[in-house]
Amino acid sequence: MASYLQFGHDSWNLLEERDIGSYAGLVLSPVNDGPTDVQARLARLGDLRDGLEVILDPQMYNPAVDKGKMDQWAYFSADFATADHADAGWWSQRGREVVEQGAQLSVDVVCSPALFPRAFTDDYYSLMVEVADATKRHADGHGVETMLTAIVSLRDLANPARAMAIASILSRSSCERIYLTFLNEDVPPREPLREGAGIPTAVHLIRLLSAVMRVHVAFVSHDLVLWKHAGATDISTGKFMNLRRFSPGRWQEEEPGGRQVAYWNEGPLMARLREADVALLLRHGWFEGRDMSDNPSEAHILQIIRGGAGTPWLKLSWMQYLRWASNMEAVWHGSPAAAEASLDAADRSWGEVVDRGRILFQDRFNNGDHVRAWLNALREGSAR
Repeated sequence: MASYLQFGHDSWNLLEERDIGSYAGLVLSPVNDGPTDVQARLARLGDLRDGLEVILDPQMYNPAVDKGKMDQWAYFSADFATADHADAGWWSQRGREVVEQGAQLSVDVVCSPALFPRAFTDDYYSLMVEVADATKRHADGHGVETMLTAIVSLRDLANPARAMAIASILSRSSCERIYLTFLNEDVPPREPLREGAGIPTAVHLIRLLSAVMRVHVAFVSHDLVLWKHAGATDISTGKFMNLRRFSPGRWQEEEPGGRQVAYWNEGPLMARLREADVALLLRHGWFEGRDMSDNPSEAHILQIIRGGAGTPWLKLSWMQYLRWASNMEAVWHGSPAAAEASLDAADRSWGEVVDRGRILFQDRFNNGDHVRAWLNALREGSAR
């Protein structure tokens, strides 16, 4: 069981913050950091590096949209835009180059290169397995572990039969670990994950895969409760995941207009709230009696908001969210009952806020509907 820090823009300094909780490793972001920077930053970690598993995700999902610093990496070939992306040989060569560069950086694990497909067909997943196995054969000779990378569309999972079909293909891989990302194309990244028909099948898929592989679900947010309930061993999340989910383009740091906004992570509601929402809850006495000793940033943030001086708390918001994710991953690991109980409690808490407290938050989607949808999905997917 482990939580990993999913890197994004300017994430390195968070590793030195004790208040983010217990993270077993990190997932590098080539879109945001070039190899020279990565090498220097890893060296700068000193003794801290020895206790971290470093994973290289080559992030070749859709670099034509916004490649960031991808062209600084040797495996990102100049012919990416014109290459035949259905050619297993081309992808296998990319896998070899990912391994070579990962070995140069002394990473512990590489994720096999994966594309963002036009359609999530069986042929796509078969290609990803072929590429991953070729990558593993080369990585084994360098003492580097390989994870099979797979992107799964929740829209495609509206068909319950897809769980068994996808799992049967992915489980053929010689890789013992899988780096799994769920894509929800229909909901803006800042809103809670929801895909009524797809999430139960995603839960079922993880249950199937976890029986034969070590499952790592990447780019998670509050939805990690679903994946831990289903049997995922590892999760990765980052400071930007308290606002955004995975998208094939680059995840940016700012809201439109370049303004960075701090969000409060309200774990009991499995929601992220704006400062005005937190101030509203403070006036209603929502936080009275809450023990915040297991997440020190919470008390600090509330002190700032109570003070009303407009003191920035953006970094504290990242630390608060990351500590919550780390804490809850440990609570829910190996305990489906605990994960379901947390969702039940969140559903009751939303009842207190919306039904009895008659409190309305600034973002209209913050009404608790996602929690009830997740409860239904969790129970349906677990029964299959």
